[in-house]
Amino acid sequence: MRCSATRSEVSAGQVCGAERCMFSSVLTLGALFGLMVSPCARAPLFSAFIVVGIPLLTFLVAAPSRLGMFGELRLFGRDAQAGVLGLLCLLTGRSRQAAAVVDAHRVDVEAAYAAGLGAVIAGDPLRLHHARRLAMFGASLAVLAGVGLPFLAGDIYTFGAFPEAPLVFITDVVVIGVAARLVTERMALRLFEAAVALAGGGAWAARIRTAPLTAMLGAALGAVGGLVVLSAAAFASGMESVAIFDADFARAGVWFLRQTAPMALPLGIGIGTIVGAGVGLAQSRR
Repeated sequence: MRCSATRSEVSAGQVCGAERCMFSSVLTLGALFGLMVSPCARAPLFSAFIVVGIPLLTFLVAAPSRLGMFGELRLFGRDAQAGVLGLLCLLTGRSRQAAAVVDAHRVDVEAAYAAGLGAVIAGDPLRLHHARRLAMFGASLAVLAGVGLPFLAGDIYTFGAFPEAPLVFITDVVVIGVAARLVTERMALRLFEAAVALAGGGAWAARIRTAPLTAMLGAALGAVGGLVVLSAAAFASGMESVAIFDADFARAGVWFLRQTAPMALPLGIGIGTIVGAGVGLAQSRR
């Protein structure tokens, strides 16, 4: 005999699971704040864990994943595949095939997010793709800022000598790019949900009502998300310092965090504001 749960039981279980996850995350976040004022925080490794852990946990609570990290990475791989294939079709004069590739990839993206955002996407799926394009734009700005540090402040940051410099450059691009793409994707989806919830009435009335709120929400998410990306960049910087200069990993990572945080925070706020305003301004005519 086969028994299946009803929709109400499944949805109730999902809600309870989400509440337990939120509750445990908030408890852990409170514990980290408590450890900040303890004498243990004076240790370099422990202080680095606090600096990295608090923004990371805050971002996970504020903008949770819809697909899981590996699911998001697979989706980003399909993004790259569709982009390269569409570009090749355009270069060879096959514009119809390029449009077909884009349309098929849009269907794949909507199917991937259908489980968690199906009701929201069904109303206006084009706004989802617009939000993801803004996320890609924000991630590109983060990568440009990260790899541009040695050019803007050569007396502080460096890629090293020639044999190691290309590898360091590629490592920075990959680490910052993946981390920024994960962060901006989750930011864009959270902002997309907020914009849909605030929509209604005429298009311009919805823009006036929604854009300031999503811009402020984007700024808050960008501030925390910028520190998350900075933590990933600090990890890469520590590994590169160990491999090239035989430095201490923990000290190199903490030094990078302290030097770069004053620049990463306003950059994250700016990128988040741009993404949030762009999501809020995209309103359908109803």
